Amino acid sequence: MLAVTADDLGMSDGVTRGVLGAFQRGIVRSASLLVTYPGSEAAATAARAEAGLELGLHLDLVGGTPASDPASVRTLVDRDGRFLGLAAFVRALASGGIDPRELAREIRAQAARARSWGLALAAWDSHRHVHALPLVARVVGPVALEEGARWIRRPRPAGVWRGWKPLALTLSAAASEPFYRRLLGNDWYVDVSSWRPREAGAVAHLATLAGSGEIGAHPGYADDALRSVDTLVERREADLALLTDPALRTALGSAVGWRVPA
Repeated sequence: MLAVTADDLGMSDGVTRGVLGAFQRGIVRSASLLVTYPGSEAAATAARAEAGLELGLHLDLVGGTPASDPASVRTLVDRDGRFLGLAAFVRALASGGIDPRELAREIRAQAARARSWGLALAAWDSHRHVHALPLVARVVGPVALEEGARWIRRPRPAGVWRGWKPLALTLSAAASEPFYRRLLGNDWYVDVSSWRPREAGAVAHLATLAGSGEIGAHPGYADDALRSVDTLVERREADLALLTDPALRTALGSAVGWRVPA
């Protein structure tokens, strides 16, 4: 099994258009929805209209605004009621400053919001891979099962992806695995936004790797809303161009499927 997933659906209008374009004209078959941004509901509506696009939950604890009342998740937010950034979240987590009950409350609120928009999200992953942090995984694992998740991303880097980021993900994925044993998942993962080389031939070669794999990407169009909330901006258009490369679509053919079989 090979899945190709576009992350960050709903982060901005430009990102949503890019994700949908990567599905309509490219090799993407799965998309992960953020429910914590102003454009999230519109993105969900647009994505639901795309027959054959698998939608999953892109759990967010470090980017947008909580789905629950910020006053009820005080350890997760700053003074403005927005989530702490990744660095601040990790520091608070390491020092015992994150209340696991608040983590569980927010995860359930995001799942409930997605359901209220008519989505049944069997596949889960997370913004910045925070679900792979062991102190987060011990909460996400049981809550995801309660909320009907069947599959969760394991950010275990394929051997062809090397560097400091895949090394950190390898360690986190190994440490968090005990909390996800009751959920299906992939054997290996590559984020083409960070991986080199980026040409179509190298990406097509990933389909020959053993086991079930997931290729993650962040297609989109740069817009002001995106620039105001995220640092990954210009590379999104490069991801979109790669995912819609006719040579790559021809090479992979029918090899790409859903993360959770219908």
